[in-house]
Amino acid sequence: MAPTTRRRRLRRSGPSRPRMGAMRMNKAHGITKENLLASLPAVLANDDNMAALASAVAEVLAARVGEIERVSIYSQIDRLPNELLDILANDFKVDWWDANYTLEEKRRTLKDSWNVHRRLGTKAAVVLAISAIYPDTQVSEWWEYGGKPYHFKLLIDATYEDVDPVRHQRVIDRVAFYKNLRSVLDEVEYYDAGGLATEYFGAACIGCELVDSAAAIRY
Repeated sequence: MAPTTRRRRLRRSGPSRPRMGAMRMNKAHGITKENLLASLPAVLANDDNMAALASAVAEVLAARVGEIERVSIYSQIDRLPNELLDILANDFKVDWWDANYTLEEKRRTLKDSWNVHRRLGTKAAVVLAISAIYPDTQVSEWWEYGGKPYHFKLLIDATYEDVDPVRHQRVIDRVAFYKNLRSVLDEVEYYDAGGLATEYFGAACIGCELVDSAAAIRY
């Protein structure tokens, strides 16, 4: 058997190239040149041309961090104007959107829309949807008040909110969109801390006039 020979690897002289994971992240979540290069795969970091390109690109990206905030959407909702909120609602398929909402209603609706899309047909979706109009909204299910199976009521704290047929119709429209097909809305009760209440039954109503087999009782 021929004797084995040992071969020695010659190392290149000069500065070593960055390796994957060799550079420490200087900030946990910061977009810096160092952090970007630290994630460069070894196969690229060990190539002179790719390493030089990566360094140049990382430097440009790190210098433009301040521009990122301009294109973020969720964090900007409270500063966006009416018209832009309407456009975003269309882009994000907020099908229950109403251009006549107040500015605050639009902002709350857009913020909640991602959660609502995930929970359509559930109690949580109904609460989220109505909360954009009346922030303190609860759902009372049939067994909680002795109603018929799969029926429910809305209990809305309107202590600091206006109650009128227009806003009530928005509530009815949203409930119809969010609830599951099996569930039936018995009534919507608006109440305040002073004990006053307004009840709307089922569909839309104007004052105490009967509309679409629905009546309103104010007391």
